[in-house]
Amino acid sequence: MNGVLVVGALEPAANESADNCFTDAFLRTHSRLGRVAAGMGFGKSDADDILQDVFVEASERPGQYHGAAGAERWLIRVTINRCLLEYRRRQRFSRAAGEILRRRQARESDQDADVADSFRAEEIELVRKALREMDGSSAAVLVLRYFCEYNATRIGEILVMPPATVRSRLRTARLLLADRLMRKGIAP
Repeated sequence: MNGVLVVGALEPAANESADNCFTDAFLRTHSRLGRVAAGMGFGKSDADDILQDVFVEASERPGQYHGAAGAERWLIRVTINRCLLEYRRRQRFSRAAGEILRRRQARESDQDADVADSFRAEEIELVRKALREMDGSSAAVLVLRYFCEYNATRIGEILVMPPATVRSRLRTARLLLADRLMRKGIAP
């Protein structure tokens, strides 16, 4: 789905104030939701598909949020859950995808590509793979902290947990990510 199509499809009925609140929140947080999906390892087109699913789910469940701030938190939670659902769907294809990636990287290494770009793309792919291998709550706190630049208090509001728990999970998730990256040959 194209990002323009997603935004263009958001024309609520004029007399539905709850839908207006939701639509305003969705439009206001659309780019942030896209960053959440991208941070969880999805490309632009996959992120657009996920956001479309989020919009459909949210429009089918009016009243799940209260006010603009509640709608934003709810949308972020739904986006994270949709990303995790997509991970589960893709896990059964992970071996085949890994083989395709190895073959593509082998072809790219045979070509006279810019060495720096190859290393950067490989590092990004390894970080994304490491994030996908982590449990959902660890990946979610890392994405919200480093891709959306939320502080522990805001992440706690979104994920419904105390800020101290968020900080603890961030520390644990950073150590886990660093360990996985070091095992794959990338020093954090």
